[in-house]
Amino acid sequence: MEFLLVAGYAAVCIAAFTVLRIPLNRWTVPTASIGGIVMIFALVQVLNYFHPYSSMSRQFVTTAPITPSVTMQSPTGEDHSLVAWFHQNSLSHLGDGSAAEVTFDTIPGKVFSGKVRMVAPTLGDDHDWSGMKVFDPPASAGQARIPVIIDITDPRYAVYVSSVPIGSHAQTAIYGAELDQLALVRKTLLRMSAWMNYLPHFS
Repeated sequence: MEFLLVAGYAAVCIAAFTVLRIPLNRWTVPTASIGGIVMIFALVQVLNYFHPYSSMSRQFVTTAPITPSVTMQSPTGEDHSLVAWFHQNSLSHLGDGSAAEVTFDTIPGKVFSGKVRMVAPTLGDDHDWSGMKVFDPPASAGQARIPVIIDITDPRYAVYVSSVPIGSHAQTAIYGAELDQLALVRKTLLRMSAWMNYLPHFS
């Protein structure tokens, strides 16, 4: 996400230097560079606080417990749900029912609308999750991230659900009620990320 902001700022600077015929010297280039660093850092912090973003998102399944009326362990696929891990400082903007958007690595160029179903009541990794088989959080998440369950409500997703294996990785954004103007920036960045999924990921 930060890469997209840097690339966008660089493109604006190149266009401005070219159109306005600003000379490239030891004053203009450092000024543009330092200004860009400050602006992008501030924008990322504000975006992550008011409209949180997570690249650590995965689908999960719900398993039905064995009871006298259930003779076998029958997994019920929650194909329209996923769990995402967010930074703790975003907790105040991770309310149940908040609007969300999701893009899957396996469906490049597509962004689906959704809604927050539940924010994990505990930060521990041993939470029961009421029968949900949640994939383990990424090693870099640990105790520093808050699990959030998101339901995909976009009717268009039904067409693509068969293309999204359980456990597929996704990128998720949640939109808070404050600073609606910045929500447009987050939506734009998420769509740019969705189009970036057409490119191969180099590990």
